[in-house]
Amino acid sequence: MNAKFRGLNYRAIVVAAIAAFAFSLIWYSPFVFGDIWVAAKGANATAMPPWKFFVAPLRELITAWLLAWLIGRLGIVSWKSAASLGLVLWLAFYVVQLSGAVIFDGMPVALGAVHAGDWLGKMLLIALIVSSWRTPQLETASPRT
Repeated sequence: MNAKFRGLNYRAIVVAAIAAFAFSLIWYSPFVFGDIWVAAKGANATAMPPWKFFVAPLRELITAWLLAWLIGRLGIVSWKSAASLGLVLWLAFYVVQLSGAVIFDGMPVALGAVHAGDWLGKMLLIALIVSSWRTPQLETASPRT
């Protein structure tokens, strides 16, 4: 295995991805923001092909793996720093991209806000899990060559 991926805790990555997916299930439920999501998206919001439900967790798995890699690569050792990284990545990438959909594609602001909140929660949850559940032989970050 490539040395730069050796220090990753794959159990933590999988648990973080599952936790993030579960977070989304709760977030989009009628108990939290599901009613707002359905109203903003329209009548076909819940008419989703089953394959999308099975593919959706891959986003969380990829995000968890990449965030764990970045945390290790940057030598982040505290959960606060990991959460800060998650927040910065959310702002720099997710919010910027989503704002384009709201501004240029006519996505309702309420729908954009629901999606943005979902990913903020997932980024923080993933960062907390992968930064707190370390492998004993975690390597320190080394400069890229």
